[in-house]
Amino acid sequence: MRNRPSLRSKLLLALALTAALLQGTVPLTNERVRRLGDMLQCKCGCYASITGCNMINCHFSDPVRTQLLAMVEQGKSDDQIFAEMVRVYGKEIMMKPPAEGFYLLSWVMPFAGLAAGLGLVYLLLQSWRRKAATAAGPPDEAVESAELARYKDRIEKDLDDLE
Repeated sequence: MRNRPSLRSKLLLALALTAALLQGTVPLTNERVRRLGDMLQCKCGCYASITGCNMINCHFSDPVRTQLLAMVEQGKSDDQIFAEMVRVYGKEIMMKPPAEGFYLLSWVMPFAGLAAGLGLVYLLLQSWRRKAATAAGPPDEAVESAELARYKDRIEKDLDDLE
């Protein structure tokens, strides 16, 4: 007979593993903490929000969640909480950069790049159209009229043969 673990020992092992995994995480039962945490970026390397970080026992998001919960329980406003987070961790903690100073470039540059790209495509198309028009040159009316007369004669001859 093999020495197999019993169902009871398997359940105890599963319970112990679950307890070990949940030990270091900060529960996010407060809706306001979750909402505020979604606006702050985790700095563990995952670049997710504080509430969205999936790292078990994250060295950054767990303490920040605890700080958020403490500030919410103290009755601080959202602006006060964000000001404190920016003071401690810098503006890089914000998921959306503020629309001021150097950070304004992150809001403006995508639209400026798109406008510049569309302008470049327009200028390129205009250049190609001008080159095509000059390469074709003015139509040679004498050649066209001689060829046209020859084709008209051929059509007339073919129509006469049909009758």
